[in-house]
Amino acid sequence: MQFIQKQHIPKALSFIQAVEFLAEYLGKSSEKRIYQYFLALETLKLLVKLRKWALVDKCGLMISENNNYSETDFQEDEAAIQFQQNLGSLEYNPSVVNEKSIKDELKSIKDPIPKFNLGYYDVIQDKQTSLLTMLPIPNNVKQKDYQSKLNQLRIQIGEILHLFRPLIYCALILKYGGDSYTPYFISFIIDLLRLLIEFRIKIYRKSQKEELAIRAKEAIICYILRNPFYGSIVKQIILSNTLGKVFNQQGWTYRLILALIELRSSKCLLL
Repeated sequence: MQFIQKQHIPKALSFIQAVEFLAEYLGKSSEKRIYQYFLALETLKLLVKLRKWALVDKCGLMISENNNYSETDFQEDEAAIQFQQNLGSLEYNPSVVNEKSIKDELKSIKDPIPKFNLGYYDVIQDKQTSLLTMLPIPNNVKQKDYQSKLNQLRIQIGEILHLFRPLIYCALILKYGGDSYTPYFISFIIDLLRLLIEFRIKIYRKSQKEELAIRAKEAIICYILRNPFYGSIVKQIILSNTLGKVFNQQGWTYRLILALIELRSSKCLLL
């Protein structure tokens, strides 16, 4: 019997996230008790994510629900098939040309197939961009690079660090407390190591490139809003000196902006 069905994974992760939020805000528990709840819930979330890991692709790079390009992978494959069917004579030969020369040659072709220039490829960004300038050609070569042993090792190490860092962070909070910089810096080192590894991954699909960009952006936001850096520096020094000068500190605009920032800096959203 399977632990969880593929279609139920996003809902399960969202449900666990909601329970974490309720545990933080509805319960009158101490910080230590809250992070004990978080540690148990993050362990459950890890089990769900490990199930997802085995379903995404052969190498294990997980694509989150926030990734806008995950739905374009099928369109990318369709475009690649059309290209091979209509321009199959233009093949990749490593001993003669490289990938850059092929792309340059493609750009020099003037509308060989009108349907390649309809602009439906880049639907997410709503741009009328020629398919020929964006198509991942040669597709099979990129796939081979992506599935190489070294690339698989990078992906797997990066995913392991990505999956286990929240648990390590919660355990360190329980040991040192939320006011200590030790959990903050150890978590930062793990994320920095992960990013250095992940940004050396040979990308095969647009969704994979977008996924790594989303992770980097979320990590930056978390370390700005995560205590003790947020409480001692961002809130006390930066926000008070900037917002306090722009808006009246007794006005509703100032209090609304501060409340939204405080909500985003919730413990459960920064694990």
